[in-house]
Amino acid sequence: MSLSAADKKAVADSWAKMSKPSFQDAGERVFLKLLKKDSTKAMFKKFKDIPRDRLAGNAALRDHGGKVVQALDDFIKGLDGSGHETVRNVGRIHKAAGMTNDNINLMKPILLELLDEVGCGDAKAAWDKLWNLFMTVHGDSC
Repeated sequence: MSLSAADKKAVADSWAKMSKPSFQDAGERVFLKLLKKDSTKAMFKKFKDIPRDRLAGNAALRDHGGKVVQALDDFIKGLDGSGHETVRNVGRIHKAAGMTNDNINLMKPILLELLDEVGCGDAKAAWDKLWNLFMTVHGDSC
């Protein structure tokens, strides 16, 4: 389940666009989309009671989103295996919080949607491979 050199370039190039202007901004975009469903929002103790129209700009959401995007950045920059420990740590945190791999996998369609939004829809196949690898490494701990 390795990524080719072309896949890695497609991921890196699209990630450079998706993660702008800051990790907190990118994380906020991810989580605003992710938390649109009540069932998903209910999984997040920090956010479940915040009305949806008050999530944008919320400091806790931006902080959490920034951490998630930082972990993804570490993974993408460490596709040689050096980023795997970050993902394993995230997996342990998720497991302790009662999250499952199915819960985490809810982020995949959000990321693919964001690819389209930044004009990088042609990188979806590479991101599919990336996400499968991410989930395999994450699942080692969850």
